[in-house]
Amino acid sequence: MSVLVRAPQTRRSDTIRTWGATVMLAVVAAACGNVGNGEAALAPRAAPGQPSGTIMLTVGTDVATTTQRVQDAITSSGGSVLTVIDHAAEARKAGITIPASTLVIGGSPAGQLPLLRVDQRAGVDLPQRYLVRETEGWVSLTVNSADYVAAVSGIAAAAPRDALRDATLPVLTGTAPGSAVPVGSPLIGVTPFDYLVTVYGSADVPTTVERLRRNADRAPTRSIAVADLTAGSADPGPPIRPTSAVFVSNPGAEIPLLTAAPSIGLDLPMRFIVWLDAEQLTQIGYPDVRRLAVRHGISANDPNVERLAADSDRLARLAAGIIE
Repeated sequence: MSVLVRAPQTRRSDTIRTWGATVMLAVVAAACGNVGNGEAALAPRAAPGQPSGTIMLTVGTDVATTTQRVQDAITSSGGSVLTVIDHAAEARKAGITIPASTLVIGGSPAGQLPLLRVDQRAGVDLPQRYLVRETEGWVSLTVNSADYVAAVSGIAAAAPRDALRDATLPVLTGTAPGSAVPVGSPLIGVTPFDYLVTVYGSADVPTTVERLRRNADRAPTRSIAVADLTAGSADPGPPIRPTSAVFVSNPGAEIPLLTAAPSIGLDLPMRFIVWLDAEQLTQIGYPDVRRLAVRHGISANDPNVERLAADSDRLARLAAGIIE
């Protein structure tokens, strides 16, 4: 386990830290021994342009139709859609044309809560994100595999991982009926080490979320959505301490990255998790943007990656009450 940095008695810290986990070997072993029904014998492989730890399907030729099918599949399987982000529309506002690309964020408590009960930090990759994009005349649907979400969260237990997989599967089959759902691409370079950057906050979770949202709504960034990840946590199972996700966009930095590597639309916009930990301290976390960029074949030193990293750091500190 990583060593936690203790906040001073004021419950404020100016130390941004990253976390890892010593359970990575167990996580990788669990992921390699993937799901049942004969799938464990299949060797995961990536399609061209497919990031590590993702499931990718060819689903037709129309992005708008597929996007609606994804939303319908989420709701018909007991979930809800948090928001829909049209990356191409954002690019057009800036006078740039990119292939059609839309992100649908949504899922069901049944898929999310088992992971959160093991480690609330898993919420930084919840709800699930479904990227629908046009590629050379065909449309693809890409989503993080349950193995990926468990791996970056340092969760080795099979049951919570399988719950997310079981909740994701109906969305995929509902969007592309009759299609065989492949095993997720290999978890190459996927590890919980240095994935999540965190800082201690000085206020409760609702106040911290509001600070984050309010500061994100100042140019060049803007808040996109806020999700209470504990909704429905009382049934079935024990309640979960307050945990919220906040999505924040900076189109000026994101559009050049989408142009360079369209698959990064799966990991944009920026996202934050705010939660109350076991010691009743509020924490704010976000994925290291540099790690996300490398996942999609973009240099960690790209100027726009550095802009998003600086934005994430600034917003986390503002939400924590460290700077004003």
